[in-house]
Amino acid sequence: MRIALLSDIHGNLVALDAVLNDMRRYGPFDQVVVAGDLVWSGPWPAEVVDQVRQVSSAVIQGNTDAFFRRPGETPAGKNDERFATQLAWMTERLGPERVAYLADLPFSHRISPAPGGDLLVVHANPTDLARPIIPQFSPADLDALLLSDDSTEPDWQALAYGHIHVPHMHRWRGRLLVDVASAGLPMDGDQRAVYAVMTWDGKAWHAEHRRVFYPVPVVVHEMRTSGMPRGKHFAERLVAATYGRSLHLLAMVTE
Repeated sequence: MRIALLSDIHGNLVALDAVLNDMRRYGPFDQVVVAGDLVWSGPWPAEVVDQVRQVSSAVIQGNTDAFFRRPGETPAGKNDERFATQLAWMTERLGPERVAYLADLPFSHRISPAPGGDLLVVHANPTDLARPIIPQFSPADLDALLLSDDSTEPDWQALAYGHIHVPHMHRWRGRLLVDVASAGLPMDGDQRAVYAVMTWDGKAWHAEHRRVFYPVPVVVHEMRTSGMPRGKHFAERLVAATYGRSLHLLAMVTE
């Protein structure tokens, strides 16, 4: 069984098309799963939603997709006026049906190739949409985030997620943890789009990341000229492809 996983497209249709073209060459896949954050901060929100719905087997909700569930509520850490302006621009371009689609996306997706071999796909972690799993986490950090209050072992063998836009893998308690990273807004210093391929060999899951070139200047131009609020800011982030600060300082990822 081979699963293609992509996440954090953020309205970048050019990057999404490049990833899908690479998947066609590298496939076939039994499932194509999208781990959330489809549109926020990108210039092609409607087009990305439509493309994702055509090609995916399952789509789950990211923290920015959840913005559309409570449109009158500014998320923690965001400026009220900037958020309202961005939300209004996105909502206008998406239209009510696509907005409802994003607001109603499920929290997780589970793939069960064999008893005891489940792959769980979430956006940030198995509990909420905010707290990230960062590359620098120690086993104790992972215990604190991934074990329940009574220290019950999870019922999955592998966990796939996005949220921080940085490709990495952990081995934890005999399980595989894979950040599939960002198709539309990588933040590890490499501008190329990223997605992950996970393979079930009959006993265990294995994973690899694939990097895909796409013409970043085309997206930068659209961000700057489309009328998207804060287009210059988002274009600069796309080009920099980095947070510009340590992931240790991130309480959550803010798009």
